[in-house]
Amino acid sequence: MSPLSRRQLLQGAAASTVLGAGAAAAWWATRERPPNIVLILTDDQGYNDVGCYWDPPDDGPYQSIRTPRLDQMAAEGVRLTDFYVAASICTPSRAALLTGCYPPRVGYGAKDGGLGVHSPRSIGGLHPDEQTIAELLKLRGYRTACIGKWHLGHQPPFRPTAQGFDDFFGILWSNNQQPLPLVHNDEVLRRLPDKPVLVRQLTNSAIQWMARRKDDPFFLYLAYSAPHEPWAVLPEFRGRSERGLYGDVIESVDHHVGLLLDALELQGKAEDTLVIFTSDNGPWLHPMGGSAFPFRGGKAESFEGGVRSPCIWRWPSVLPAGSVVSEVVTALDLLPTFAGLAGAPLPDRPIDGRDAWPVVAEGEPSGYGPFYYYARGRLEAVRVGRFKLMFDNPIRPEPVPEALYDLSEDPGETTDVSAQHPEVLAELQAHGDRMRGELGDAIRGVHGRAERTVGIWDEEQQRVVAPPTSG
Repeated sequence: MSPLSRRQLLQGAAASTVLGAGAAAAWWATRERPPNIVLILTDDQGYNDVGCYWDPPDDGPYQSIRTPRLDQMAAEGVRLTDFYVAASICTPSRAALLTGCYPPRVGYGAKDGGLGVHSPRSIGGLHPDEQTIAELLKLRGYRTACIGKWHLGHQPPFRPTAQGFDDFFGILWSNNQQPLPLVHNDEVLRRLPDKPVLVRQLTNSAIQWMARRKDDPFFLYLAYSAPHEPWAVLPEFRGRSERGLYGDVIESVDHHVGLLLDALELQGKAEDTLVIFTSDNGPWLHPMGGSAFPFRGGKAESFEGGVRSPCIWRWPSVLPAGSVVSEVVTALDLLPTFAGLAGAPLPDRPIDGRDAWPVVAEGEPSGYGPFYYYARGRLEAVRVGRFKLMFDNPIRPEPVPEALYDLSEDPGETTDVSAQHPEVLAELQAHGDRMRGELGDAIRGVHGRAERTVGIWDEEQQRVVAPPTSG
């Protein structure tokens, strides 16, 4: 069956006449509410740590990891090859994903000194005035839950239940930051051990939460803390993978994603639900860790291995099964795409994402303009089409020189082609100058006119004391 545009879906009952008796048309014609949405996010999982992405060199150091359920999800849906997150570390990547904004636009930029990740000592968080996916979908009657890792601030106005989520169960920062409490809504349940294993508990909580959703559409944000180090795994998965403990963790995640998909089928909700799987950034580059092959770099870097993530979309009878999309789609696009599917309004402030539904579901070219690679407030690169310009960055531990790469021919970013394409070099440099004026660049000490701020919690006054800017 050919994929359907949202315009066709939203024609509702009339669609069955226009489109015939196709399953997707019938789906929308018999329902009066928008689709459920499940967004599954792993933590530090490499592009090539999913079987259907795996294409190892014969003489490479990595063995494959078995991910049969994610491979099946791809076979039943759409696999994206050029999906980008908006930062190569946890907090700014998640802020961008939930707001549709580059990190500096929501406070994680040069004005805040290149803020990296929140910790148990942080007094800041995603500003309450920012509008998250959950808040927008609630305007259309969605029930919402965040299950798993939050990492966008733990003070009262920054918690998930203050950012549009009806329910929260999980951890407020990374599983390597101690002390680490397990939290339900605003109640601390218990302190977790140094190497917590949460995959099963989070999955069961997600399945039970979905089972309670009878009539209203729902948005479930299931943010696993795995495979972020310290690695730990349930006993029944230990020693199963050729990739050691890290591979065991990935295979456990794969199994539990499968359980969630099975639950949707058993609950009779699979045909009504869009499920997306991706990772927040590239892998920790450790000899026994993740793989971003064939890309260069990993977590905390703006080479492709740090920001290009596996991404699979599944919606039975609506998305074309077994499709591969090689157009640029980004985590910034999720908010406007979900808002479009739900008929929800976009935020009342500038965002950077665009509706990616025509690209993923209809096979249209993305026509994506510049995509910018920000890291701790530093503008480190820009991509347009097949070309990517890494900007000169002398402040990294290992300085990075300016270089132009042709990603279609050189995904590993090994050969500077700026001499062969001076006009492309000039174009991408100009894009960088424009974005520095808008969102700043900590490399050059530039603050952007449109940077907003994170929220700062004043414990004595019991209020947020940092107002957002209007940009």
